[in-house]
Amino acid sequence: MTIPSADTRRRALAAYERGGKTQSEIAAVFGISVRTFQRWLRAWRTEGRDAPGHSPGRPAVFVGPAAERLRREVARHPDATLHELAERLGHIASYTTVHRALVRMKVAYKKNAPGRRAGPAGREGGSGGVAVSGEAD
Repeated sequence: MTIPSADTRRRALAAYERGGKTQSEIAAVFGISVRTFQRWLRAWRTEGRDAPGHSPGRPAVFVGPAAERLRREVARHPDATLHELAERLGHIASYTTVHRALVRMKVAYKKNAPGRRAGPAGREGGSGGVAVSGEAD
């Protein structure tokens, strides 16, 4: 099911205002649920709004001076982990938010904490849990 456009909303409301059709009939004609049409109608009657409302989400943490501060911290401490960067910034955001900001700003950073380093590549890293000839079981 696709999201109806603002134009569909306006046309459905106009059709209802012209009269002659029930809410159920209007909903069927425009391919929406009756409940959706009822929400649209309520918004039109109470707020005069015939377009979808604005859903801003949460305000961005790393904009302007905060973004520059994050860039400076990464430049000063290029080997800092995300947790360390969040701590250095005074915990104004979670390490996940720090990560998203760095990705958005296209800034490189250290990806693993000291205890979480990737192991050796390929077969040079040891047996990988497979018994090697000559080892006791």
